[in-house]
Amino acid sequence: MSYNTDHLRTAGKITVYASIVGVLVFAVAFIFNLGVSEVQHAGAQSTATTSVTVLNTPPSWTASSTEETESSATTPTDAGNQVSWIGVATDANAENYYLLICDTSATPTANSGAAPVCSAGVKWAVSTATISGTQARAATTTYAALGETNNWFGWVCDGNAVTPRCNSAYSQGTNATNSSPFIVNHRPSFSLFSDTSPATPGTLVTFYSTSSDADVVGGADTVKLIVCASAGFATTTNTCTGTTLGSTTVFAASNATATYTVLIPTQDQNYSAFGYVIDNHGFEASGGAHGTDSTLTVSNVAPTVGGASISINGGSNIALTVQSGQTTGFTLQFITADNNSCRNAASTSEITNYRLSLYRSGIASTTCTPTASFNGNNCYPSTVATSSWNLSCTASSTSCTGSSDVDQVWNCTFPLWYIADPTDGTATSTQYSAQNWLAQVQAIDDNNATGSLSEGSIGVEVTSFLAFALNTLSIPYGSLQPGTQTDPIVATTTVSATGNVGLDKTVSGSSMCTSYTNSTSCPNSSTSTINAQEQVFATGTVAYASGVALSSTTVQEIEINVPKSTSTSTQATNNAYWGIRVPVSVTYAGDYYGSNVFYAVVGESAFW
Repeated sequence: MSYNTDHLRTAGKITVYASIVGVLVFAVAFIFNLGVSEVQHAGAQSTATTSVTVLNTPPSWTASSTEETESSATTPTDAGNQVSWIGVATDANAENYYLLICDTSATPTANSGAAPVCSAGVKWAVSTATISGTQARAATTTYAALGETNNWFGWVCDGNAVTPRCNSAYSQGTNATNSSPFIVNHRPSFSLFSDTSPATPGTLVTFYSTSSDADVVGGADTVKLIVCASAGFATTTNTCTGTTLGSTTVFAASNATATYTVLIPTQDQNYSAFGYVIDNHGFEASGGAHGTDSTLTVSNVAPTVGGASISINGGSNIALTVQSGQTTGFTLQFITADNNSCRNAASTSEITNYRLSLYRSGIASTTCTPTASFNGNNCYPSTVATSSWNLSCTASSTSCTGSSDVDQVWNCTFPLWYIADPTDGTATSTQYSAQNWLAQVQAIDDNNATGSLSEGSIGVEVTSFLAFALNTLSIPYGSLQPGTQTDPIVATTTVSATGNVGLDKTVSGSSMCTSYTNSTSCPNSSTSTINAQEQVFATGTVAYASGVALSSTTVQEIEINVPKSTSTSTQATNNAYWGIRVPVSVTYAGDYYGSNVFYAVVGESAFW
């Protein structure tokens, strides 16, 4: 028995199922025919043509979809930033595929020659057509209206022209951090910004914000306030692009605050303060408080003078030299300090004036302040008229280096009257030996703020100035007969104290004759010379016999006790009294002349 197998070819594509059925049918027919008769005739056999359509299969996952960058509770995606997904699928027919991200698990709908769509809910993102076996990427930009938690389901689909299909299995990520859901971080709210100024340099300013954050996933978000001295904030580093004034030390649940200590020096004026709020993920706040909503006001402060900076006459003693007047050329230096700077906002001097006084330390510093307290003996306030005390002070043009400097050096010159109390010597030689001279200064700034008086820590001595004036330049004894004397003694010599001490005086004398000159002494003659010891002196009008005989060889003190002068216009004075006897042996008549030499000595202080 033989068969013609050329007719067994099919007329189209078949599936395995169709082939099996054909064989079985053929076998049954063969057996049946064989049972009826051996073979009637081979040429009588018929042939049936089979056909089948093989349907498209969906792409299969090679690498499950996952978030390209973690978007989790600990690392959320800031609203406005992009969330992206990646995955890899392989298509059996080597067709391109799409990565689709939906917010539900409902199987999406594939599209012929186009991207698939989600069957329900929101389509987060879909990739472009991607070559089979290569990585697909889909991305979306988040926005403020999205909730914090957003589920996602990843699908792969092809775009077959006849029967496009999606894989029935979705993917939600491969690890705990890069898997569904993605988390959106929202901007904190920031509406008000204020501070506690005005403040003075060196004090604390607190900045306040009305700020909060509604996000709660992974724990409630917190907020931080950053205050900048100028506009500009770097979002990549969350820092001021200029100077940072202050920032919250620990993130706050709401209404973050920051503090700033005003620098010394800082000029007294208004300054801008720019507030920026971020959350604990570093996301900047929304709202209208980024700007000069808070004006930082730095107040004026009164200047000061350091006591150690006050220097009288360079530390040297003051020596008076001008009788009955003022000795000039003494110096006084002091340094003013101002926490608003020695230079004001207008680039002129912050310190514009001063008040000072110079005084003997036994005078209370508060006493020697008013103008009316001027006393040439012990108190010199700067407010007195220049006719009384011509003090002159100027600020050094180089000592203030600019707005970052607090100090200003002042240099003064001043005179002292001849009656200024001496403080040298001992308790028996001067009245105020245990004291010295001090200065006190207070500075005044351009706002007329006056600092407190500061007393110098180092004083100087005013030394004793022994000076006098002999107001009587002759002692007229009148006319006497030989053998007679002035009795009582009445001729006087007047001495004025023209320095700052009380006086006594000493004296010596010469003989008298008709031929005396300053260069020619009298002859040793009993008939034509009156010896010096014939003159007597006393401190009052006494009998000639009670007077002290004048010596031509020894200087003798006369205790006239002239008080220390205390007035700048009138000097203290006192007199000595004189008498003379003409010896009986003097027979030569005429006008006799001689000279007595007077010397001043410091009188006992008890009599000043």
